[in-house]
Amino acid sequence: MAQQSRPHIILASLTLAGGARYPSALGHLIRTAAVAAYLANVLELDDAEQRHIYLVAPVHDVGKLGIPDDVLLKPASLTDAEHEIMQRHSNIGADLLAGTTDPLLQMAATVARHHHEHFDGSGYPAGLAGEDVPLSARIVAIADAFDAMLEPRVYREGMPEDDAIDTLADESGRYFDPTLVECFLKNVSGVRRVRAAAESLVQQYGDVSGVIRFYAARGESPAFLRHIQTLG
Repeated sequence: MAQQSRPHIILASLTLAGGARYPSALGHLIRTAAVAAYLANVLELDDAEQRHIYLVAPVHDVGKLGIPDDVLLKPASLTDAEHEIMQRHSNIGADLLAGTTDPLLQMAATVARHHHEHFDGSGYPAGLAGEDVPLSARIVAIADAFDAMLEPRVYREGMPEDDAIDTLADESGRYFDPTLVECFLKNVSGVRRVRAAAESLVQQYGDVSGVIRFYAARGESPAFLRHIQTLG
């Protein structure tokens, strides 16, 4: 980590902090980032945008640091009032990352704020719709939702992969960008591969070393995808 730039250190530190917030959080963050980076590569975004998505995706939920335990860790479905509290994590995370001219941290703030916007405008916190939702946030939204559906939570079992894929397809154009969903569906085998590699990274090296190794790739494209797939 000694050779990392200051923004990379900030992001890695916040990833570790977010990963300690609740059981299995770090695995979710790293898996989500790996899938988001893979989708960015398949979409052939320019190298700088691919690198940035890779590096900022793990802090998309950093605002959960500001959510009370009795809401974040509640072993049951949330009430409407608790949902409102939970939704604050988007702005909390963005505010934590804001106030800098660094483009990497600016994208991190954008993703943190807007990864729960919906393509039809029904999401939060700003109710943005369509391409008004930043592309980086639209990509992370799909990766985040897919991994969250598969992951068991204290109040529910994890969803079978086929059901999660069907849900993404069903919500295309409503919650998710239909172009991005189509890309996801055409590349499920690749998604599955990088997600498994990211999980192997966390399981093999643990929290601190795993995050250091994740950020050591620095999002170098296309080498970073090979790096993700071989880390475990």
